[in-house]
Amino acid sequence: MPSGREDWETIVRRHTPAAFASAWRLLGHASDAEDAVQEALLDAFRLHAAEPVRDWGALIRHLATRRAIDRLRARREGFVVPLDANDIAAPESSRPESLAIERELADRLRSAVAELPDREASVFSLRYFGEMDNTAIARTLDISTDAVGVALHKARRKLKDRLGLLAEATRRPGC
Repeated sequence: MPSGREDWETIVRRHTPAAFASAWRLLGHASDAEDAVQEALLDAFRLHAAEPVRDWGALIRHLATRRAIDRLRARREGFVVPLDANDIAAPESSRPESLAIERELADRLRSAVAELPDREASVFSLRYFGEMDNTAIARTLDISTDAVGVALHKARRKLKDRLGLLAEATRRPGC
């Protein structure tokens, strides 16, 4: 059980919303994000039994991001993701074709992130989906801020290359 000033219920109540937001941005599917967060909370609880936790928020967001990346990779391997009513709700003023394009782009990004090596996927996801700065990412992953910068650079380059190839393939006649 967590020691110090916070009990487990307080930790869960305080840090679950940010972890869910990170997982949801990465997965785009509410029930998958909830599952990723639940797995992350279990992992965090188990980790705490082995060693003290300095920053519960960062740890839980990191673990939720890792579980979300695992789910993205499972999707890539052919597992079907069910539609969720929360995922398809949209403002009435949005045009259907714009929403379809936006969803397709988000799916392509998620798929490309799932293909990144673990460190690059984690750093990219924590930065852009978890909205953490480089210093917080470095602390969370126990790496230097320089290593965070390098991983971000590599991830961006690979994603740009991957997404550029996908865009080019869809513009070719017959595709």
